[in-house]
Amino acid sequence: MNIVFRVDASSVMGTGHVMRCLTLADALGASGANCRFLCREHPGNLVERIRGRSYPVETLALSGKRDADLFHSHWLGATQEEDAAACVALLAQNAPADWLIVDHYALDERWEKALRPHGRNTMVIDDLADRRHDCDLLLDQNLVANGARRYDALLPESCGRMLGPRYALLQPRYAELHDRIPPREGEIHRILVYFGGVDAHDLSGMAVDAFLSLENPEIALDLVIHPTVPHAAALHEKAARHSNVTLHENLPGLAPLMAKADLAIGACGATSWERCCLGLPALVVTLAENQRPIARELHARGLIHWLGDASEITLETLSQALKESLSQGLPAMSEACRALVDGGGGERVANILTINRKTPLVARPAEWKDEDLLLEWANDPLVRKHSFQPEAIDRNTHRKWFRERLREFEQSKLYIVETESGFPVGQARFDRLGEEWEMDYSLDARLRQRHLGRPLLRTALLKFRQETPVPLILARVKENNPESRRLLESLGFDSKNQSFGGWGVLFIAICSDAASWMNAEIPDLLLAWWAMGHRVAWGHEARDLPGGDICFYLGYGKIVDRMTRARYNHNLVAHESALPEGRGWSPMTWRILAGESQFTVSLFEAVDEVDAGPIYLQETFHLQGAELVFEWRALQAETTRKLCRAFVSEYPAVLNRARRQEGEGSAYPRRTPKDSRLDVDRPLKEQFNLLRVVDNERYPAYFEIAGGVFTLHIQKMPITWLPR
Repeated sequence: MNIVFRVDASSVMGTGHVMRCLTLADALGASGANCRFLCREHPGNLVERIRGRSYPVETLALSGKRDADLFHSHWLGATQEEDAAACVALLAQNAPADWLIVDHYALDERWEKALRPHGRNTMVIDDLADRRHDCDLLLDQNLVANGARRYDALLPESCGRMLGPRYALLQPRYAELHDRIPPREGEIHRILVYFGGVDAHDLSGMAVDAFLSLENPEIALDLVIHPTVPHAAALHEKAARHSNVTLHENLPGLAPLMAKADLAIGACGATSWERCCLGLPALVVTLAENQRPIARELHARGLIHWLGDASEITLETLSQALKESLSQGLPAMSEACRALVDGGGGERVANILTINRKTPLVARPAEWKDEDLLLEWANDPLVRKHSFQPEAIDRNTHRKWFRERLREFEQSKLYIVETESGFPVGQARFDRLGEEWEMDYSLDARLRQRHLGRPLLRTALLKFRQETPVPLILARVKENNPESRRLLESLGFDSKNQSFGGWGVLFIAICSDAASWMNAEIPDLLLAWWAMGHRVAWGHEARDLPGGDICFYLGYGKIVDRMTRARYNHNLVAHESALPEGRGWSPMTWRILAGESQFTVSLFEAVDEVDAGPIYLQETFHLQGAELVFEWRALQAETTRKLCRAFVSEYPAVLNRARRQEGEGSAYPRRTPKDSRLDVDRPLKEQFNLLRVVDNERYPAYFEIAGGVFTLHIQKMPITWLPR
């Protein structure tokens, strides 16, 4: 995955934008992404610091021109048109970025639209909500009043939002320390002062003077500055005169000093979330207009003590606030801060950016703790727009509905689908309507356009099938269900021109063994037919299925009697051989062991005699000779699905293609775990095909030697793995 950041630092705008982008780049790099930066050559830029972190940087020259329509236009050092043209020229030399990440107050939808052809997806990092954006994701890590609604008129309706300190881009160190550092309590012994990379008002010097006015040598002060701040020399001189004042420069991070501090004095920028994560109470001064709403909300919630704007602060103001803090202590503030920020924002954002349709997913039953998550998904603006009730759902209404669903667990199955690392992707719900189950699902808005609808439903169907003893019968898609219509399109079907092979709606069942490896492949068939408007069912016992038009037996090892078959117009079996040759058990396995490379899957009608019915369709595929069990099974499964889809789409005309099996047949016996035994006296090369057909978990290869029995697991590695 290729990620491109467009971000700047300067002596005017400070360093915070670049530093949080570096934090995100580190999190993305840990996921295997390649990150590079586009930065303009402002005075005070951090280009060399970015390169020092091993990220490529391409620089843009200052043009001397500027737009005048945005409040921060002067921060860009060029017009938006010039900046876009320069970035396009640089990006055109490479493949389109998977994500273009923009963190700049001087860029808006005009720039973003110009860059669209050069990035598959666009993410904007913003704090202001003062301009329109054309993006797929927006991140605003700040806590402000009405934060969930202030971007409503500024974003495309399909844009996913990451709002609030839950997504604060903090260095991983903060997440590690969050649960390790105890809340502050008792007396204040150490104070940390940091006002960012600009500090034009010399608030650092004022804070030191206020501290010294306490005349308390038992309290220590750590002062952190950037070497480029205007008053650096005076601050060095001031610190040198007092043994309990220590000045720090060029620190890689503030976490060690925050961990030791009992109180902080600083600005209301990105550092606010670092302080909160470690439970550090703070006296805060706002340095810019965009910091005021954040400070106002944090102060209202008791998370900081906001002293006012930089232009209003005096030495007396700071001194009085310090004295009050020393006398009162701030333990309640410390606890509240820790509860707000856990430090995992960088990992969350990286997860959202890197999840795709190939990401392994798992499903778990919803729990009452998922209440807020489900409400967030339900109130996504696009979901509400396409729902029968477009108004936002209030918390109490949702709480009542959700808890009733959890108690009615025999009539309602609700699953949270997430990545293997536990990151939630969406939800799927099955509500019982008589013998049928109505299916509903929603995908996290931040993961749209990733083709995740089918993987989400596939994962939920498998979990439902594992946990529910009765057959799964899906009710038809509602004509006015927009979620299902979108699923239909994601599966490749035209909802306005459905094709049922000239026969109309069918009732299609699939029967498989509960332990069959084929189960993982069945949801794709069910979802495709369900989305087309057919009724579908899936069970593990043929006698329990309700009957209908067609039943496919896929990975089902039991004989189906004539009475059970009579409940369907057609009973179809997929067998991996060119019948009548290769009847019986595991023909693929036996033929791989025989060294064959071409394989045929036959779709035929089940009759009383095993594997002997008339053949409707056949399909051939080839192996190269090194495929392991999971690889050749995938080819076998895809060929089987292709035959099943073809039969349904061509029904009933396909019945005219039936032909009797002719010629002398052959049959394979059933394999047992003993058939996975390796011969220690034969070369490995001669037994490689045996290793290709064993299942590492269910029936691994094994050998006997020196009186012991040992298993041997095989795994394919990339050629680059070879030791040098």
